[in-house]
Amino acid sequence: MKKLLLIVLGALLVAQPADAQFLKKLFKKKAKTEKKKKSGSKADGIDDDAQVAMADWATVADNQNNRNAFLNIPLGIKADRFEKSLMEQNFTERKPEGKQTAKSYVYEGDVYGAKSIVTLATTDQTARVYAVDVEEEQIYPSLQAVQQRFQELKKQLTGVYGQGFIDNQGEAYTIQTRLGTVSLHYERGSLTSSYTIGFTLDDAKAYNMAYGEMDAEDKEYEDAPRSIDNGLALACNHTDLVGLGVKLLQNRQLKAAQIILRSYDYKIGKVTAKVVPATFAMADYQASVSMARKKQNITSVAITATDDIAAICKDLQTYGFTSSDQKTWRQGNMTVVVSTDKQGRVVVTLR
Repeated sequence: MKKLLLIVLGALLVAQPADAQFLKKLFKKKAKTEKKKKSGSKADGIDDDAQVAMADWATVADNQNNRNAFLNIPLGIKADRFEKSLMEQNFTERKPEGKQTAKSYVYEGDVYGAKSIVTLATTDQTARVYAVDVEEEQIYPSLQAVQQRFQELKKQLTGVYGQGFIDNQGEAYTIQTRLGTVSLHYERGSLTSSYTIGFTLDDAKAYNMAYGEMDAEDKEYEDAPRSIDNGLALACNHTDLVGLGVKLLQNRQLKAAQIILRSYDYKIGKVTAKVVPATFAMADYQASVSMARKKQNITSVAITATDDIAAICKDLQTYGFTSSDQKTWRQGNMTVVVSTDKQGRVVVTLR
């Protein structure tokens, strides 16, 4: 089976970047939804009664019990207790088909105005909820329809969790706070022109615990957890710079490039005969774009940001770029150079 997966993955490396990202999500989702018997609910010294939902971390002296939350239910508590809180909000358990080796923790209910399927991800040994997956039951018939719902959900989620950034070349929106991560995304059906939409969220401390309890095979499908200090994860220091840059090069007409920048929530500055500038700010994260133009065509893109250079190189690999020195990357007729400026900011230049 693993050999077959490697063959499929190898074939996908030559596909479009968005397809590679989509396959990654499919594999990740498959790994999370495969049920296996838990080793039991071990004592871990965490008091569920003490866990709070999204207190203002900047004013709390000790954030060890401060949690990311779903519908005001703190993550990091025991799954059975989380289930009880969902039931109190009129969710119902969805009974699985066929024989299961472990409880599924799947529910149906209303989430931000839409009937949805809610799945809890729990730690292997301590049975604590570290992530929640929400998938709307409605099937959207067109890209326009799902993008409209995407904007509605984006507004609702940012109202609860704060500002995030456009991700996965426009198909996702990620909010990464000091307490956890929220990822809104839509996907096209594999054999149809219809779309589904949903979001996942995790608690940084609970995910850190879950990662430590996973076996090596499960960790292959997961990102390494962020470091935790005084109950808080490291601040967000990486956005979809590669996806933005590639999309701009694929849409070199001036008007099309400006539309893409706005869709990524960048503010466009004063356009000159030679340069189109734009900026993006999110808490301590700063990014700027400078697009060189010749009449109505974009000739190159330079993005400067307070970003993580290692994460950018990893994204370039995911998007199918190759490099012999981790500085100059190539895919087809596109070339990307990654460097740093005197202020230590990452500079990504695409041609």
